[in-house]
Amino acid sequence: MQPFIGGLKYLVYILFVIALAYNTFPLALGLNRDKRNSHILNVLLAIVFGFIQAAMYKVGALLGETFMHLFEDHNQFAVFAILLAVSVRMIIEAFKIRHGERLFSFDNYVKFVMMTVAAGINTLIVGMTYNYLNLFGMFTPAALLAAGFAWSIAGISMNLTRVNILLSSFIQLISAVIILSIGIVYLFSNHWF
Repeated sequence: MQPFIGGLKYLVYILFVIALAYNTFPLALGLNRDKRNSHILNVLLAIVFGFIQAAMYKVGALLGETFMHLFEDHNQFAVFAILLAVSVRMIIEAFKIRHGERLFSFDNYVKFVMMTVAAGINTLIVGMTYNYLNLFGMFTPAALLAAGFAWSIAGISMNLTRVNILLSSFIQLISAVIILSIGIVYLFSNHWF
């Protein structure tokens, strides 16, 4: 029974990381709005998407170390509130994606980096819970880099069609539900599995 529970725990961890890194997908899908880049440039852009997800998580973890100790006695409420806020933000973004409002074309790389950092805000916010919601320990940024890269490659590879925009919106909603569900589990169990 223990191996099953351990396997289930890591499956939930992986789903959480995949859901959290999803914010890169709509931006990557928007890269196909105006033109197609070379394959090498697309891979480099996807690496940047993944790297910024990992960096934002690390910055959030460092930020969380400065003040999250204040919530030591009520950490389950603080973690739940943070995951709830991220989930609500993702739900709002899902409706924006549905209307095509969150798909950007990038006319220069400064705008690209700024939008990629903006897409990592959820990751930064969740990173603040690192002391309580510790997924893969020091390997969490690497997992986010991989998930952000994978979502970016998937988005860059798809054509910008109405069906893909609706699919992106739907997956954003699923990601929000996954993050909220894990927040609820943490709230009522007062620990992370």
